[in-house]
Amino acid sequence: MKVKICSIEELEKFVKELLEKWYKKFLLEWDLWVGKTEFTKQLAKQLWIKNISSPTYTYINIYEDKLLHWDFYRIENEQKFLNLWLVDEIENYNYVSIEWPKFSNYYDDWEFLKISIKKEWDCRIFYYTE
Repeated sequence: MKVKICSIEELEKFVKELLEKWYKKFLLEWDLWVGKTEFTKQLAKQLWIKNISSPTYTYINIYEDKLLHWDFYRIENEQKFLNLWLVDEIENYNYVSIEWPKFSNYYDDWEFLKISIKKEWDCRIFYYTE
């Protein structure tokens, strides 16, 4: 599927539709500054969670024991990833959003919706397969 989104309102609607289809776990990939964290902010908004920030430097943010938000951009190697013991946390949260989903073979056991986001002028194109 391919969805073109040019406003926050459109992104909010898109995320709401995904949640209505019972998607709860998301892998967000592509390049810097395309809207991966904004996607998670809209996800959190649907869950009545406020004050979402990027976990680029902390690797992980947990919101109200409902939403697990990871960012693996700065993790350079598999051993560093494994040392964080993050994969064990997936089953403890109903909603998971992973930016830069490196080492995905470690979390293949869960049903994630993989979304690639590409910037196109002032819009974003979201690619995913249901």
